[in-house]
Order: sequence, then structure tokens, then C-alpha cells
Amino acid sequence: MAIKIISHGVFKDLRKSLEQNKNTHAEVGIMMPDIATIGMYLEYGWVQSVTKKQNNFLRTRLGRWGANFKTLSLPPRPFMRATFAEKNKEWKKIFETQFKKTHDVRVALETMCIMASSDISATIRNNGTASNPFPNRSPLTIAMLDAMGETDKAKRQQKGQAAVSNTTTGKALMRTGVLEKSITYKIHS
Repeated sequence: MAIKIISHGVFKDLRKSLEQNKNTHAEVGIMMPDIATIGMYLEYGWVQSVTKKQNNFLRTRLGRWGANFKTLSLPPRPFMRATFAEKNKEWKKIFETQFKKTHDVRVALETMCIMASSDISATIRNNGTASNPFPNRSPLTIAMLDAMGETDKAKRQQKGQAAVSNTTTGKALMRTGVLEKSITYKIHS
């Protein structure tokens, strides 16, 4: 007795799609250079020595004449790396499922990229991931926002509404919403 295998051309279609799209790849992240630079500082953090001129500005702006600011630092808030570490297996599974269903690399990549962009935006909104929560804004940052009038401005705009302004929240990365809105993707062939 012999066994007969009928492929209905599925494997041929898969192979053809893979060969046609062998150079196709995707990028997920921030595509605007000026916002990408800010995103890099937020992702990796930074430390800066304070110059005499900056020290005077901070003391004047904050009304802390006795203070002596030597360094400013921003702790890393890895919205990209932490999301990737937590979600990349799900993204891979989405790609595989979509590719098996459509036999189209571009469609599968687009589906995966939509999910990845959404997950990164959620990390920003949620102040980190479940396994990597971000530190809240520092008291110095909140004092600077107050000194610049940003907190009062936000309260006036709220006019008693229950929603908390991005300026008045302790969550990091949420002041204007530009970073979250800048998460996107490109598919290259």
C-alpha cells in the first residue's frame, strides 16, 4: 500500500512568497529625527554636569537661592527595549499566524507592526511594562513645571474636569503626548 501526498500548491505558494520578499523587513519606532533624538534620551537616560549659568537659571527659576545644582540626570525609561523584551514572542506568533493564513510576507509584517506599535504606545501610557515600571517624575521636574506655569495652565484648561492633565500627573513620558503619537512603522522591500 502506498501513501499519496497532495499539496494543493500551498508549499509552492509559501516558497514563492518567501523568495519574492527575501529582502522585505520592518522598522518599528520613531521615524521623525528630532523626536527620535528625544526618544533616545528617554530610552537610555542621561547625566549632565550643570554649568554655572545653568545653576543660576535653576536657582532663579525655582526660587532656591541656597541650592547648588551639580548634576542633572534622567533615569532610563526603556519604552522600546522593555516592550520588545516582554512582547517579542507574541509579535513573532502574530507574524507566523498571519503568514500561514495569507501567504503574504507584507501583510504578515504589517499585522505584526500594528501590534508592536500599539504595545510600545501602551508602555508609554502605562508608565512602563508589568515587569519594568518606570520611575515617576522627579520632584525637580514637577517643580520646574510649576515654576514655568505649566501646572496652573493645565488646571485652567481642565476647568474642573476630572481628567488629570499630562502636566499634573506623576507619570513620566506623558507631558505632551507627542512621543506616544510618534510610534509608527515602515515596511521596506
